[in-house]
Amino acid sequence: MQSLYNDEPQSIFVIRNPFRFLTRKGRQIGSYLSGALVAMGWWVFLDAVIQYKTAENPAVEMGFEDWFSGILATLGMLVINLIDKSRLQGEAFSYAGSDLVWKARLFLFVGFALIGFGFAGACSVMIIKYIVRHEGADLYYGIAGVVQCGLIMLSTAVLWIAQGTQEEYEYSLRI
Repeated sequence: MQSLYNDEPQSIFVIRNPFRFLTRKGRQIGSYLSGALVAMGWWVFLDAVIQYKTAENPAVEMGFEDWFSGILATLGMLVINLIDKSRLQGEAFSYAGSDLVWKARLFLFVGFALIGFGFAGACSVMIIKYIVRHEGADLYYGIAGVVQCGLIMLSTAVLWIAQGTQEEYEYSLRI
């Protein structure tokens, strides 16, 4: 059974990367698509803010709690995608020296936690502020925050896949 995996690079999954078909142009498209998803997320939220500002008598006031979840999700996306993916591979758990595996994994966890807290915060604000307290009045403002965080999460996944296939592609060229 071990001979099945000897010719492939080390991986935590049994199957190979299903996105290995992405060429250089496909990886660029993935990067641009990721940026477009972040822009669309903030566009939806800013549309809700502009709609709130131009409304005559809004039933609900938008405050910092509406902005905070999008800011957390954006920071999480930045943290996750700034990590060098090659630093995540390794088995040593030394806390000093040149081995940075544990630090990379820690920052990866922090990034995912920021995104998760941002999305959970957006859902909580929508439920507590817009559904329960005001019985669905101006629900669009809450939905915009959830959609914003969801698009930022999707953007993170798209960029992670696009960057990961690039490294696998470069690894196969070196062999």
